[in-house]
Amino acid sequence: MKYTESKEADNKIQKDVEIIKKIIIKYEKPETIVMFGGFGHGGGSFIKKEEEILPLNDYDIYLITKKPISGEKLEKIGEECSRALHRGGLEIVEYYNQKYDENKFFHVDLHNITLKKLKKPLPLQRIYDLKTSIVILGNKNILRKIPEVKISKSDALRMLFNKLDHFAIAESNSNLLKSIYAVKGFTDSCSSLLIYYGEYTSKYQDRIKKLETLSKIKQIPKEYIDLVKIATNAKLKEGYFIKDVDEFFLKSKKWVGWILKIMIKEHLNIKSNNWKIICQKMYSKLPYIYFNDYLKSKYLFLGQYYLNLRFFLSGLRKREFLIKSLFRWRDAGLIIAMALILYSFGEKKEAEKYLRKLTDKTFPLKQRILKIYSIYYLQKLV
Repeated sequence: MKYTESKEADNKIQKDVEIIKKIIIKYEKPETIVMFGGFGHGGGSFIKKEEEILPLNDYDIYLITKKPISGEKLEKIGEECSRALHRGGLEIVEYYNQKYDENKFFHVDLHNITLKKLKKPLPLQRIYDLKTSIVILGNKNILRKIPEVKISKSDALRMLFNKLDHFAIAESNSNLLKSIYAVKGFTDSCSSLLIYYGEYTSKYQDRIKKLETLSKIKQIPKEYIDLVKIATNAKLKEGYFIKDVDEFFLKSKKWVGWILKIMIKEHLNIKSNNWKIICQKMYSKLPYIYFNDYLKSKYLFLGQYYLNLRFFLSGLRKREFLIKSLFRWRDAGLIIAMALILYSFGEKKEAEKYLRKLTDKTFPLKQRILKIYSIYYLQKLV
């Protein structure tokens, strides 16, 4: 199997895959097990440390089954897989206050989708990528039966919201984490642009050409394209190594903000360049359309209240009493994203106002935003 651009790394990953498969089939009998994400498209990242190959970030794996598997069970199996690989199994979004360690924060991230849902897939990047991912066990023909998916523009926006959370975590963390998230800022913002304009492709190696073609229509600056090339090379071949990490990190954050602003302004027909005004418009307009593609109706936007109920229950498990989320229909995740945008680009007082829509505890502001964001993010709704 080709998981990376290195044969040596592929050999190491194949050994990991064999261990993971044995643990999964001990508990479940999926129709198909799929290696997903970067490793599932020949673009996984790794470093060589003391002659040992260390895959970075996580293994994203899908179990395709007849009956659904609970999130709790998937998490337990994933944790056992991580331990068997002698990796920590933690997610940095949850443990945002801890210093990043490439071993401790590598995890096996298991997802489940049933055969029934595969026949009527949601318009997600995940499902689009799943169709061309590597089958590591079971029926390879299942993936070919997935219908063509047009990825929702909301997925493009969500990807950039996540980048801002990652930047906030990394800015006071280790140089390696800064480097990883600076690189991902460029590679994922490129993916987001391609999704938004209907030009997305699953392989990192192919996205540069798509971006260059798109730039002829959308006037994307050459500086940005050159930086995406540097980031892509660092991800695929250099173990995220960047010479001047701090400078590259700041550039990545700037460009993610630039692209996010372009998308939101176009998506919601906003004229202003002021983040404060843009977020006001987002709050009044975005919740009415953000979930349309997922719900397959423009009249079911009030259904997002269910997400707030789930968010409230998730908060209780983290000792957060987020009762305010139950008194509004707008999705808490979008409100947190607006607080994060405003915090990231210097509007801290305004960010606090949005956070107060969900909790009265807003100090220290950055830590509160990161915690509330993690509660929403770790539900893994998609």
